[in-house]
This record gives sequence, C-alpha cells and structure tokens, in this order.
Amino acid sequence: MADGFARETAHAPEKRPLYRTLPPALPYPVGALGPLRDAAEGVRLLTQAPLALCAQSVLGAAALAVQAHHDVILPGGGRKPLTQIFVSIAESGERKSSVDRAALHAVYAVEARWAEAHAQDFADWKADHAAWKKHKEHLETTHKAKRTELAAALRTMGAEPKPPPHPMLLVADPSPEALVMHLADARPWGGVFTAEGGILVGGNAFNDETRMRTGALLNTLWDGEAIRRLRVVTGKAFLPGRRCSAHVMVQPVVADGLLSDDMLDGLGLLARMLLVAPDSTAGTRLFRDCAAEAKALLAPYNARLTELLEREPRVKADADAVLDPLPLECGADAPALWIAFHDYAERAIHEGGEWRAIRAWGAKAAEHAGRLAAVLAAYAGEGHVSGQAMANGVTLAQHYAAEMLRLKGGAAVTPELREAKRLLDWWLARRDPRAHLSEIYQRGPGSVRTASKARAACEVLVEHGWLREMQPGAVLDDAPRKAAWELMP
Repeated sequence: MADGFARETAHAPEKRPLYRTLPPALPYPVGALGPLRDAAEGVRLLTQAPLALCAQSVLGAAALAVQAHHDVILPGGGRKPLTQIFVSIAESGERKSSVDRAALHAVYAVEARWAEAHAQDFADWKADHAAWKKHKEHLETTHKAKRTELAAALRTMGAEPKPPPHPMLLVADPSPEALVMHLADARPWGGVFTAEGGILVGGNAFNDETRMRTGALLNTLWDGEAIRRLRVVTGKAFLPGRRCSAHVMVQPVVADGLLSDDMLDGLGLLARMLLVAPDSTAGTRLFRDCAAEAKALLAPYNARLTELLEREPRVKADADAVLDPLPLECGADAPALWIAFHDYAERAIHEGGEWRAIRAWGAKAAEHAGRLAAVLAAYAGEGHVSGQAMANGVTLAQHYAAEMLRLKGGAAVTPELREAKRLLDWWLARRDPRAHLSEIYQRGPGSVRTASKARAACEVLVEHGWLREMQPGAVLDDAPRKAAWELMP
C-alpha cells in the first residue's frame, strides 16, 4: 500500500499557487500630505490602523470640505473640480470604522448642528409656504376674470419658497437615483463615505441593473459636469454646479470584484480612483494611551474642517443652488513640475512603458496630481497652488500609480480561489493530512460551512495539486466516508 501511494504521488500534479500573492505595500509617503500630515498621524495614534488608511481618510475629508469652495486651473488642462474618489482595501479587523469616525469627527459634528437647526428652519418654511400659497389663492380669486392682471399680480409674489436643505452631507449606500436626489434636495455638495464598502458595492448602487448608471454618475461628478437625467418615475433633473467626493473602504474580496469589473474599467471609473491596500497592523497594536497626543494633532484639523464646512460657498448670482467655486491658479514654480510629470506619465503609458498595464489610470495621473495639490493648497488656505503643493501632489500620484500597478495582478482573484486558500491554510495547520466532507464544513473555515462550498473548495485544491481525493468508503473518524481528501506531501 505504501509503495502504491509512493507511485501515485510520484505522478501527482505539481502544486500550483492558487493565485499570485501581492508583494508588500510600499510605505505611504506621509510627508507629501503637507498640512494634513499631523491629522493622518493623529488618526494613526488614536487607532493604530495602517497609515495609508488614515491618510486616505483625512484626504477624503479634506476633499469633501474644499470641493465646494475651489476648483483648480491646470496648465493646458483647463479648470478641474477638486472632487476625489478614494478607495481603501483592508480586511476586517483593520479598524476601518475607527479611522472613519476619527477622520470625519468634525463632519459628523457639523451635520448634528445642521440637524438641530433644521427642525426650526423647516417649521419656518412651512409657515412661509402656507402664507405664500394662501396669498396666491387670494390673487387667483380676485383676478380670476382678468388674465393679464392675474399674471402681473402673481409676478409680484416672487418665487415659491423652497424648503431648507436636509442636514445630511454624507450618504453611505445610495442608488444612483438617490444620490441625484440627495444633491438636489440637500446642499449642492456632499460625499459618499462608508467604512463598510461591501454594503455599497453589494447594494443598490452596484447591482446588475444599476452599476453602469452609478459608474457613469460618479464619472460625471468627478468631471464636474452637470447632472442631466430624465426618468418616467423619478422625473427630470438638471443639476449643474454639484460636487461629490467619495471614500469607500472595502474588504479584499469585495475589491476583487470591483477591480476586475470590465464594465466599470471600460467606463473609466477605475481610472478616476485613488486606491491603497496597506499591509495589516493586526498583531502589533499593543495598548498605549496616546489620546492626549492624538487630540493635540487632530484639534487644528477638526477646526479647519469645521470652518470650511460651515462657510457659505460661492454660488451663481442667479441660482443659489449652483456652486461657482473660486479657481486656484498654479503659482510660479508649479506649472513646470506639473508639465514634467504630465510628460513622464504620457511616456509611461506608451507601448512597453512602465504604466502600460494601467494605461487608463496613467492617462489621468497628471490630473490626479494637480487635484491632490490643489486640495492640499485649499485646505492650507493658500491663494494658489504653490510649487511645494504641486511636488506633494506629484509624489502622492506616483504612490497611487505604484499601488494600482501592484493591485492590478490581484484583480482576477475570484471568491472561489480565496475560499480555497482559506481552506488550504486550515488544512496545513492540522496534524492529520486527511479530512472528510462533513468535518470540513462543520469545523473548517467559516466561508465553507456548507457541503457544496466545502466540496467546491476541495475541487479547486485538487485541481491545483494540493489535495487528492480518497477512494469512497475510506475510513476516517471511525466511519466510512463517501467524500474525503488527503493533503499531498
């Protein structure tokens, strides 16, 4: 029997990796955050989460706050909004929610104050609207026989009073129609922010029927174009001058589906994203009391966000719901830096270039750099984009390019392969190289706790040379088993 097994294993298929393991993430260039560095460090002190996750969160909050106040004018590139789409990839347990709460503390506080004032504002509007409606009815009754006089009288009334904007600035799980409604009924700027990106990606925004519309809408907002919609059920919407940034934190299994979606890639949504997938800090987060130090670092950041959010943005003279952000020009040293990076990126996406694999993203790399530089400048209260701000924007864009290249190879990892890898890790940690089906789905990883999933994962491991299926009737746990497998030596 031993000789037979030796002969069988001698001809066993070679073990093949289930998928290519990503190389370690490059250190996040925290120095390039400029005026936001202390805030990122403060969030990290408070949470001990990966620094890249903290940096994404404070950059996202800063973009949310400045986008209503400023655009940027790039050399030869025209006027661009400061809208950003950040995506952070991290497993459960990386304290995504804690980072989100710390980085958006000022935003939540402002929303709470707006909510408190909204009740009285809404009551005042109801009274004004009732009076306006009553007066209109009176005029219509008085002049009902005289059309010309009625028209003149109605014109003197002015426009119908509008209800106050609802106090919510952030939304976490909107359908595309709901996001349009949010930007119509709330303030003309907002954000899609969530630490549970699986709810967003697996929900109404990215299901089979809506993900194309959601992708197109996010593209429109990133480009700063007017929203133009005509629907039978939801009606028409023409919304120029809107701004909406995003920061979505997702688990790797959710990111795999997002990054490998050919439709979203073809739409250009992935090219508009700034992604990070930092290495885990789990296992190194020993207790330390840094609350006072973190608070000192975050206090100026929270104060600045509050000031930006509560400041009334500039709007069009004839339309108080249409933003007209003040454009930031590039200072004396910034254009040369931006042009040099623009040309570097253009060469890098050429056939054989280092960014050829991320060609669509690379084509927007210079714009990413300019927007990031302008976010830093606007947050700092500068009247233009300085050379230092542009240098920081270029450094950040180069890091995001490296992350996109690193993640590109992992985009094809299917959920089935990830489940098989978890099962293999469980199997390798066992003393007994053999296991039967019921043992696997009863005691194995949580992701294979059904017979069908356990069997499918075993079949993947057999295909890749890690397991061999045992003969039906093999005795394991003192009973003959119909389905059992053995780890290959």
